[in-house]
Amino acid sequence: MRTAVLMPQLGLTMTQGTLIEWLKKPGEKITKGEILFTVENDKAVVEVEAQADGVLAEVLVPEGGNQEVGKPVAYIDSIQEENSDYSRDRRSVDVKSFILASPLARKIASDKDLNLASIQGTGPEGAVLEQDVLGFLSTRGESQPVAKESVALSKESPGSLKGTIQKLSPIRSTAAERMVQSWTTIPQFTLWMEVEADNLFEFHQQLKEQSTPVSLTVILTKLLAVTLEKFPLLNASYREGGNVEVFPSVNLGIAMDTPDGLIVPVLKDCNKKSVLILSEEWKGMMERVRQNRVLGDDMKDGTFTLSNLGMFGVQQFQAIINPPQAAILSVGNATRRPKEEKERIVFVTTVELGISADHRVVDGAYAACFLQALKHAVESPQITLACRG
Repeated sequence: MRTAVLMPQLGLTMTQGTLIEWLKKPGEKITKGEILFTVENDKAVVEVEAQADGVLAEVLVPEGGNQEVGKPVAYIDSIQEENSDYSRDRRSVDVKSFILASPLARKIASDKDLNLASIQGTGPEGAVLEQDVLGFLSTRGESQPVAKESVALSKESPGSLKGTIQKLSPIRSTAAERMVQSWTTIPQFTLWMEVEADNLFEFHQQLKEQSTPVSLTVILTKLLAVTLEKFPLLNASYREGGNVEVFPSVNLGIAMDTPDGLIVPVLKDCNKKSVLILSEEWKGMMERVRQNRVLGDDMKDGTFTLSNLGMFGVQQFQAIINPPQAAILSVGNATRRPKEEKERIVFVTTVELGISADHRVVDGAYAACFLQALKHAVESPQITLACRG
């Protein structure tokens, strides 16, 4: 029996993925649940598990290749089929025809009508790299290819001004497309409110002293989830025909900066889980992000996004909605400010919170009431979470 390995959908708006690495080669045995390959979508590089036992019989999409969601990237043959003479013969052909090569090496070889099998690779496991293809061309006396983008730039640039074209990574490229989609299709507005955060920091310190340390991100995530339960239209998505889908679970996407670009892993059911449980889940997710081993489920089903630039010293910013969500919260830097209290001046710690919302779903008054409720929650975290865990 032959099973098709399909390109998974790793997000509501994902239409295609880039296959980054095959962890198995044609002819190798596979166990269901074993990591088979990694995919890069608009958010992260995600590991994909095998859905069946058997043998990797045929690879349809090479490393660096793209495939639409739901379309096959490979085939797995059952063990029974593996034992047949036909299967063994076919598999041996597949192994010989599958040439490890970088995406750029494949493109240059394709443009020059070269057979990759005739080029000696110097990369890992003998993979053919760009330099290998260029070296092969030079031995034949052919000129090296010039990027079309660079040629176009030199023609269009005034005077002697010339620039360098840099290709965006798949994560940054897709994120750019989605931000354009968000900005041009969602009528969004942003409101800000200053919130006192001394009690929040004190609560954070108390948990440390009780030997149950929880990050400020997790505490804020829980306070946000509790508040969103009271304002369900912000935990929602606009649908065509004037409909709004309201979600029962608060699945909070938390924007994170990585060397490859912005990713938004999702903490599920934040309104239903305790702070301690969310803390353990967040630690595990952070570790997977650091190791670049994010799971597909880590990036799925977000209903609201939290974006914090406070660690960069930014006090206030306008976050752009992550479609198809209806809203996103921005968090700025903690700042000490003077405040008049009982005829004397004291200093308090404040944070600027901002809500960007889809005006098709909510109006300004609804968003302002949400900010007031969140302000109360942040300024009284012990009381807010006393009955929620």
